[in-house]
Amino acid sequence: MAFFGPLWSKLLDEAKARMQLYVATEHPFPLLHTALDSPCTEIVIELVVNYQENRLELEAGYYPMHKRSMAHLIFNDSQMFCSEIKKIAVCVVPIKYELFPPSAAITEAERVAAVKTKAAALLDSAMFLRGEPDVMGRTSNFAHRALKTICLAAYYSNTTKSLRQYLEFQVYIPYRSLILVAAIVHSVLCTYKKYGHDKSVLLNAEEVHKAYNNLFNLISNVSHDEYHGQKLDDMLEG
Repeated sequence: MAFFGPLWSKLLDEAKARMQLYVATEHPFPLLHTALDSPCTEIVIELVVNYQENRLELEAGYYPMHKRSMAHLIFNDSQMFCSEIKKIAVCVVPIKYELFPPSAAITEAERVAAVKTKAAALLDSAMFLRGEPDVMGRTSNFAHRALKTICLAAYYSNTTKSLRQYLEFQVYIPYRSLILVAAIVHSVLCTYKKYGHDKSVLLNAEEVHKAYNNLFNLISNVSHDEYHGQKLDDMLEG
């Protein structure tokens, strides 16, 4: 980043944050060959115009020469963004979902089997999404405390790229942002179901993408329900 000079580095940090906003709220799985021109390059151009309008003098000559490398830098950071969410999830999931073997499990095989069974039960009928029943005794969808913990850590950090600086996250957590976290949690639980422990912090993009599409359909159904849709909106504003 120092290669670009101090003001360009500041602009590129802002561009990375805006790209993360795009990933969290619009398109979580952008493809390199399309994302470089839109939205990566578009974000940089918009910020350059904004800087010029505010009479912030960017070091001359950088953009025409390095616009492609800037777009690549922003795209690569967006890929790391999802991996960072996965790292948070890996820490949160076993604690919040209590993925520990019972004391009765003595051998390693018994302990592994017990954790696999727990993970499988959480994945069955998307039970991992459910929080505590409400005062009416009805299901609370997309309300598990693990999802909230990860959303707060991933989107409301104290870093310069925190998404809390954007209006979209100042009123409520957007549906797509919640779905992205839920899809990554689903992927982590799939690993526990298969191995009995988390084998790797590497993001399985294909697995997350598939889960995201399924969860998008599920949250759409919830949002259109008169009772559960309003409850979900109230929760995301809380």
